[in-house]
Amino acid sequence: MLNKLVERMSSTVLVPNVEDKFCWAHDRNGEFSENLWWIYPNRCRIDSIKSKPAALIWHPPLHGCLKFNVCGIANEDRAGCGGVLRDNEGVARALFSGSVTANDTNLAEIGAVMVALDVFLAMEWKLNDSLFIKLGSLVVFYWCANKSMRPWSLQATFTDIERDIEKVRNVVFSTEEKNGNEMASSLAVVGINREEMFKAW
Repeated sequence: MLNKLVERMSSTVLVPNVEDKFCWAHDRNGEFSENLWWIYPNRCRIDSIKSKPAALIWHPPLHGCLKFNVCGIANEDRAGCGGVLRDNEGVARALFSGSVTANDTNLAEIGAVMVALDVFLAMEWKLNDSLFIKLGSLVVFYWCANKSMRPWSLQATFTDIERDIEKVRNVVFSTEEKNGNEMASSLAVVGINREEMFKAW
């Protein structure tokens, strides 16, 4: 399934200045499929599957909240990030995937946080409660949650992040178990080879 996604996303050509009308969606059967996502967003949701252990299930946010799962990855010479925004019913509302300038996974995940906030603000979503940003890296979580733990070299980056957080109003950072972040991880893997950031909502 992941190999098919990587193959199809890597060969997808996006036309600059033209809004894209389809994206890859994780459907109810656990398959990645091309759908007219904008027409059938409820088909792009995660439903609880009782046969899977609880640790393997994506957990929805509280009613009225949204959850952005993000991931950053890096290999020897390239880095990528990805993220998926879902509502409390598990319906995917936005996603992104692309390469970032970073020399390690933590910096790539900080890039994912920046893109997630940018996408959310561009959507102009009226949030009644909180935006949860779920991170895969415990180090990045500590940086986001505790200003005194941030590396000095990233102060300018976090100034930009704090500015975007103020615009969103209520952002809650937390960590996600690896299996709860599968879609974001897949988008980050695909993103390593993308020339430009892919964003859809």
